[in-house]
Amino acid sequence: MDMFRRFFFCYFLIASLVFGQNILSNDNDFNKKKSEELASLAVSYFKNNDLKKSTELLFKAKEYAEKTNDYALIARMNGSIAHQYIQLNLNDKAKFYLDNAIKQINKLPEGDKKKLLKTLSYLEIGNIDFDEENYQKASEYYKKSLREIELVKNPDEQAIYHHRRSLYNIGNSYYYIKNDSAEIYLNKALAIKSNYNKEINYFIYNALSQVYAGRKEYQRAIDTLKIVLKHKNDLDTRLLSDVYYNLSKDYKALNNQSQYSLYNEEFIKLNRSIRESEMKAISSAINAEQKDYKDAISDADSSKKNIVIIATVFVLVLAGAIIFLLYRRKKERKVFENIIYKLESDKIVSTENKLEPAVEIQKDSSVQIPNSVEQDLLEKLQKFEESEKFTNSKLTIASLALQLKTNTSYLSEVINKYKGKNFNTYINELRIAYICQKIYNHKEY
Repeated sequence: MDMFRRFFFCYFLIASLVFGQNILSNDNDFNKKKSEELASLAVSYFKNNDLKKSTELLFKAKEYAEKTNDYALIARMNGSIAHQYIQLNLNDKAKFYLDNAIKQINKLPEGDKKKLLKTLSYLEIGNIDFDEENYQKASEYYKKSLREIELVKNPDEQAIYHHRRSLYNIGNSYYYIKNDSAEIYLNKALAIKSNYNKEINYFIYNALSQVYAGRKEYQRAIDTLKIVLKHKNDLDTRLLSDVYYNLSKDYKALNNQSQYSLYNEEFIKLNRSIRESEMKAISSAINAEQKDYKDAISDADSSKKNIVIIATVFVLVLAGAIIFLLYRRKKERKVFENIIYKLESDKIVSTENKLEPAVEIQKDSSVQIPNSVEQDLLEKLQKFEESEKFTNSKLTIASLALQLKTNTSYLSEVINKYKGKNFNTYINELRIAYICQKIYNHKEY
């Protein structure tokens, strides 16, 4: 689901460039044009997987939009930022900007433009619920988006495209709540013929493959996914990752170990790259929002000169908030650096431990591991990474091998082969990534 929304975020932004009002004021006209130009650039950077630059441009586009009296433009820019935050799994922040977008939409007169924007807002609310695994609630918002888009009197290509999106999202959410109508809605979306943004077909096929696999029609699911893979070079990275993952599951269900291994390795490699990109984007989003706060302070100060006392209090409060945020970030960075230093120290100590060489496998030795054992170990390592057991400071390769019911030779060989590092480096990098996530997602850190 995440990769579907990420891919079509580009088109959400493009939609924001189509529906505009003519503004007589030269300043308004300039600000509107500047906002749309920046949003267009954000689309380009997003397509190139540069979420950092895309985020920065969106905040600048919103800044120019808010200087106009174009409610639709302001709504689209806030909606675009909300969608960006959904991509980064920062749903609380996404809700804030989505609420801002809805307030602007409600100011618009009734008409096709308002109906289209309401359709998009319902889709985004549904996406947030979907991310939080409230699939039933998500399906209700997707159905609201469908009802809204069907009220458009003069549908153009974009309206038809968002009609297909609504049908797709209903079908996809129905799959997760085991509603038998999932396939019906997905086929309805596929049946609507349009040359506009045909890439949506790849997402529909991917969802259909999951429906088939749910009925244990694994070969049919594989054949459907192979249709998508024919366009591999045109696929969004998250969709491609999901296709690899689904193919590996389907082949495993058919006991085809060679194909399972092939697609599972492709999934692991691509998924690692996606996670690294997301971590960088989260940092960029936080920095962009802090800059937005600073700009808001400056604007408030200049626009309220006639009420100096209130403006002063307002500025001081917000300035204090910013100082607090900067102080907290500095403190977090210091804690983070100390933890990394401790991990590096632990690594040095562990290499000097006299017991460790007895269980470490020499890098030059070549261990022949049966393929089935190797794949089983990879699955167990994946579960181990998700379990957070690597935070145990007393963990050694011997104790981990015991937990995974294998020997140290096999474990060391698999880590070297698939992770590209030795045991100590592997564990330390897991701990560092874990700490990064804690710092970004939990205020207490």
